[in-house]
Amino acid sequence: MQNFRNLTVWQKAHELVLLIYEVTADFPKEELFGLRTQLRRTAVDAAGYIAEGSGKPTDEEFSICIGKALGLTNRLEYFGLVALDLAIVDPEKYEMLNKRIVELSKMLSSFWKKLR
Repeated sequence: MQNFRNLTVWQKAHELVLLIYEVTADFPKEELFGLRTQLRRTAVDAAGYIAEGSGKPTDEEFSICIGKALGLTNRLEYFGLVALDLAIVDPEKYEMLNKRIVELSKMLSSFWKKLR
């Protein structure tokens, strides 16, 4: 067991949460309970799974949580693409956001392999 705040992968996930909240702040009103909520909830859940996993007693249990967080980053990548395709987010913001999502996904994948 370890403090999740000390994990670089959690720190990156938390930074991504804050970025997603910033990027989605300007989403149209009709997306208030749609894509905006999905992006925010998914990002928070990914960081939450990392935090949860850090408190698990075994690496096997921790790896399950990291695997779930990894799946959620794939979902985030898709939701970002939908926002781009619907012109809800401009291409520049999308590229910045997608870069961070892919970076986190790679970190999670590497960490997951290490735990297994």
